Order: sequence, then C-alpha cells, then structure tokens
Amino acid sequence: MSQSIFGGESAAQADSDGRAGGSGGPITWTGPGDFGQPAAFDAKTGSAAPLLAGFSLALLGVVAQAPSSFRWPGATLTVLTVVVIILVACVQFGFRGRAVLYSKSDVQAWGPLSALGPAADERLRAHVQARDMAEWRRWHRRSRLTFNLGIVVLGVGLALLLAPPLKYSPDQALTTSEAVCRWIGSGVAILGTLLELVWIAYDEVAAGFTRRGEERRGQ
Repeated sequence: MSQSIFGGESAAQADSDGRAGGSGGPITWTGPGDFGQPAAFDAKTGSAAPLLAGFSLALLGVVAQAPSSFRWPGATLTVLTVVVIILVACVQFGFRGRAVLYSKSDVQAWGPLSALGPAADERLRAHVQARDMAEWRRWHRRSRLTFNLGIVVLGVGLALLLAPPLKYSPDQALTTSEAVCRWIGSGVAILGTLLELVWIAYDEVAAGFTRRGEERRGQ
C-alpha cells in the first residue's frame, strides 16, 4: 500500500525512518507516561473545558443584560470573553491530540500496515506509534496550559463579577451588608485564583523535572 493509515505517510518512508532508528534492537511500544493521563486528557478537553466555556458564556449574557448590577461590567465582559476563547482552544487541542492517541492493541486491530514480514511490520507500527505519541504529548501540554490559564482568567472574571456596584439603579441603593458580602465573595475568588496559580506553577515545575528525567534516560 502506498499510503499509511497513520497520517498519510508512506509505509516505505516510515519503514526507512524506523530502520534509521535501529532495526536490530527489541521492538518497543511507547506509553503515555502516567497511565491515567489519556483519561484525564479526555475528561479535561471533552467535558471540563466545554462545561466551563458554556458557564462563562452564560455569565456573559447575564452581565450584558444587567450591567448596572456590576461594578465593572465592561471589564467583566472582556475577561469572560477571553475565558471562552481560551477554553474553546483547549477543546480544539483535545480534538487534535485525540487523533494521534492510540495503543498497541488499537494498531494491531487495524490489520497489516505494509507488505513487510510480521517482525518488520510490527517494528514499523511501533515506530509510527512512537512518533504519534510524541505529537500527542505536545497537544496534551498545550491543552493543559490553556485549561489552567482558562481557570485562572475565570477566577479573575468571578472576582470582577462579584465586586458590588455603587448602586443598582437611581431608585435602588446598595445596602452595606450586601456590599460587604459581595466584596468578601470577590476576595474569596481572588484567593482561590492565587492558590490555583501556585498549584499550576508547582505542577509545571514538577512536569519539567519529569521531562528532563525522561530525556536523560532516553539518551
């Protein structure tokens, strides 16, 4: 066959690349790292990000319909719009990443990839799967960064949303107790956002150490 079922690459080209990497060694299939990462990737880009994007879009409608109920309606609308864009990008990264995420059993169920012998064909499969797994890791990292950024910006939007207006309307003043409650809520949103930032920074530093360790082991 002239075209591979993996992204249109020809079997001869992929086999040549696989041989260049050393065809005499054992056949090694590539895993996702932490075995729970694919499920977490699907939940994040397929469920959590769309849900939060829809929630932010609903808040946009609320603020646009009653701007006098918010202290900074323009800034709130802008921040929530940014949240929606970031989370939609996360969903798109999920689509792109899921297209190159598959396992050894998936590849074997698809039938022969080339006219090569069984051993050479399996080596070719493992080579192409390793290439696609590396691409999935890139999409996974992009989706993680956009999802985390979306959460942080959403926290900023909630803080702006909860800040009390000077008054609801010319005939309806804002009571002191309600203003205090809304400022407390805004402060809690800011505190939660700061804690989320610390958590994200810790995760990114830990992920960086893990990547460097894997690169050293691969050398």
